[in-house]
Amino acid sequence: MGTLALFFVLRYFYRRYTSPLVKVPLAMATNFWVAYFGLVPPPNDKQDELSEFLIRVGQDGDQTPISVLWSVMGKPTVLVNTLQGIKDVLIEGQTKRKDSKVMIQQHRPPTNVQRGDFIRLAQNLVFGGPNINNTVGEEWRWRRHVLLPPFQPRQLVPNLLPYVSNRAKQLLDLFGKHAEQETAVELDEVFMDLTMDVINYYLYGRNDLNYDMVGGCTNLKNIHHHLGMGFMSPKVWLPFGLNKTNWAQRDFLAARKLLKDFINDSLDRAVKEDPPNTSSTTKKTYPSVAAAAMASGHYEDPDRFDLINDFLSLTFAGYDTTAHTLAFCFSELARHPEIQNKIVEQVRQVLGPPPVDPASITAEKLARMPYVTAVYRETMRKYPAVALIPVHVNHDTPVDGTIVPAGAEIWCNVRGIQMNPRIFPNPDTFDPSRWLKPETITEQQQETDDGFDKMTSSSTNGTTKVDADHQYNFPDLSFTLGQHSCLGKNLAILELRTVIACTINQYSLSLKPGTEVNTKIVLTTKPRDDVWVYFKKREA
Repeated sequence: MGTLALFFVLRYFYRRYTSPLVKVPLAMATNFWVAYFGLVPPPNDKQDELSEFLIRVGQDGDQTPISVLWSVMGKPTVLVNTLQGIKDVLIEGQTKRKDSKVMIQQHRPPTNVQRGDFIRLAQNLVFGGPNINNTVGEEWRWRRHVLLPPFQPRQLVPNLLPYVSNRAKQLLDLFGKHAEQETAVELDEVFMDLTMDVINYYLYGRNDLNYDMVGGCTNLKNIHHHLGMGFMSPKVWLPFGLNKTNWAQRDFLAARKLLKDFINDSLDRAVKEDPPNTSSTTKKTYPSVAAAAMASGHYEDPDRFDLINDFLSLTFAGYDTTAHTLAFCFSELARHPEIQNKIVEQVRQVLGPPPVDPASITAEKLARMPYVTAVYRETMRKYPAVALIPVHVNHDTPVDGTIVPAGAEIWCNVRGIQMNPRIFPNPDTFDPSRWLKPETITEQQQETDDGFDKMTSSSTNGTTKVDADHQYNFPDLSFTLGQHSCLGKNLAILELRTVIACTINQYSLSLKPGTEVNTKIVLTTKPRDDVWVYFKKREA
């Protein structure tokens, strides 16, 4: 036993003190899991230790561009704390190397970095197989190629905006009932139902899905929550294949099966609505993601294994992130009536006084409300859905002037950099004006910039200046960057802008006394406690 212990001690010192990272500043963590294993800690209902750690590191000028955690095994986890460093990782690092053909022939990864090892392993186990969010290389590439077009604004906006506008109208009716009764609304639950409806409608192109299979529409989010608890289970990390057994997965196995059965039934309904036609290449747009996927010819397995896994991943990744963002956003607006007034002024110039006909809301009108966009962007700065982006280093990788060696893990510190006062002065202050471009720029871009991401390789401008005087140029890190940017970004943007504009146009918000808004990380950043808000009808 003593010899084994000595072996591990010597290996730790050898790995740490012969590494190119030996002179990189240490990221001092107090949490056991972060400090000794480089792992995201379990959720904490009393304190968001992970966010506090990431913010502290991101605000420390001595830890730029990177700092490092050393696990007890001598493996480094590198925190990237500058925007340039994050771009180096997510854009350059995930782009195929010039010698990618040689790498593939040698059965080596063709990119410098790829998705983090731990999250890929956990996703594969919890979701029951490969999907677009846990695959790499060509296995990921063909999925992205098929699923990307329906999420680009040219297809998504005309297909989805009418539904989102009408669903927002239902939301306003709910708020109206509470306004009449002078009762508060718990917003996180309400917004999760909204987002789940939006995602399912666009995935399958219809809203008459068989929700009885899952105990009703509002219960769908609860089943996803049970599935998500699989990521928190220590059994996921059991060795020797034990983590793949039904016993190890019993806490979430029933939820996964129920969700996959629901997805398969929903796909059957989507096929009846718009039968796939893989023989024709003339059809360029489809009414739903399902229609595009089944027409691609790539999802041909009769049991739909890959398609169901991809749709489960898409739903799981999106149903709560947008909802939590809306809950955080409304909690801030409820504390800032002056910001609400600015929204109302701009929205009424474009949409007019309430009630607004849902059919009158267009992408062009949404683009003429930059302050609404600024509000959701400030929310995502202060409460990013993704606090960090984990990646694994395949080959030695330059990160803002420092070489990170192969085999290391990287955390792109989204939470920390977005609270960095050198970029965002007074970072604790909720200030949407950070995102308002000078009028000259706004006028020049008004006809071409609709606020949606074209999701092409040129979407991120690597030469744009970002500092305290140019905060509005900071990219949407919560959606990640580069080829692996979030597929659902435009769906989220459409929902956020529509709901914020329509709601504040019609109602004033105030926070219920005693309501505290703090963060908690359970895969994504969510409110630690319920978000209770009062609504009061505005005069037209």
